[in-house]
Amino acid sequence: MSIIIREKYESSVKRAMGKGNAIVLVGHRRAGKSIILKRLSTDFEMQGNVIFIDMEDPDFSSIRNSFDLNEFIKGKRSSSKHNYLLIDEVQEIDAFEKTLRFWAKQDDFDVIVTGSNAYLLSSEIATLFAGRHTSTKIYGLSYEEFLEFYQLSENEESFVEYMKWGGLPFLHKIPLSDERSRTDYLGDIYNTIFVKDILTRHKIRNVNLLNNLAGFIAENCGKLFSPNSIAKFLKNDASAVTANTISEYMGYLCETYLIDKVERYDIKGKKVFEQQEKYYFEDIGIRNYLCRNKRSFDVEKIMENLVYLHLKQLGYDVYVGQLNGKEVDFVAKRGDDLRYYQVSKAISSEETYEREYGNLRLIQDNYPKFVITMDPTATLSNEEGIQTILLRKFLME
Repeated sequence: MSIIIREKYESSVKRAMGKGNAIVLVGHRRAGKSIILKRLSTDFEMQGNVIFIDMEDPDFSSIRNSFDLNEFIKGKRSSSKHNYLLIDEVQEIDAFEKTLRFWAKQDDFDVIVTGSNAYLLSSEIATLFAGRHTSTKIYGLSYEEFLEFYQLSENEESFVEYMKWGGLPFLHKIPLSDERSRTDYLGDIYNTIFVKDILTRHKIRNVNLLNNLAGFIAENCGKLFSPNSIAKFLKNDASAVTANTISEYMGYLCETYLIDKVERYDIKGKKVFEQQEKYYFEDIGIRNYLCRNKRSFDVEKIMENLVYLHLKQLGYDVYVGQLNGKEVDFVAKRGDDLRYYQVSKAISSEETYEREYGNLRLIQDNYPKFVITMDPTATLSNEEGIQTILLRKFLME
């Protein structure tokens, strides 16, 4: 199959329409935003006039700025039908928000755009849109979508492939057996993010530092660290690295949606700490690519990253829990829904069992608590209010 219907994203967009806001689909490159936009375009063609602009198509290279965009829209606008303006990779148009702000508030227009840069969500853009925009975050394929996309059965072999390659949709066009070409594709995506979305925009001079930093985070995803601790680790005789520079570069990596920063949450005090965070990748395949010459298949780190991504795909705000000096891997909040998660490859030893379950038992409230594991010998029951779930089952929920 060539196209998967990602109903949750399409429904989210349609619910946001008709409110006078521009709708922005955001996420890292090749996460599937363009396909969602094209599917919406096909649906809308039966309902009205579609104005579709693909900024990666040379046919639209004449649209360079807000003025060009406005002139193009005026030339394509229908006065007798409802208009659907869809723009792919809108950040390629200078000052695009000035034009979109106007057209979004017209009664006969719905405006939907995609972008691969967090600049679209900055306070500056929010101000320029004058409150007239909403955003929908698009992630790569979930495990369930991966199985559907590749037409695979749910089993251990399929799950290993998902852990190895992640959820970039285009990869399904390259056979699973062709590991060289699949790795090259992941490298191309990383280099596009690295060169186009960071170096070009921010005029980075210390390219090696940025690349080393991305590699460091890939090797240490799921560990607590601060810019100062990273600066000490990366510092060498040839190049002094400051914590401010590390903090700045990490911000660049986050704004491309390559990585996410996850803050610590004081479970007892119900507050967010301002120092030391964890970082996870938005695509596990790219993370594995960056570690390809090292520990490319560190199962514990990949497990944590996959649980984090699944919780985000389900719409939760996710934090690292802290309670009396103990750590809970994830605190997930969605409205009044609050959940606690520990992640462990195996829980057969007494030491591991006590660490994973003991930390959750310390939490004195009645919100759901879970241990996520790959241990086939684990007792999958609700013990002392703590439910144990196999990772593959959890990712299918």
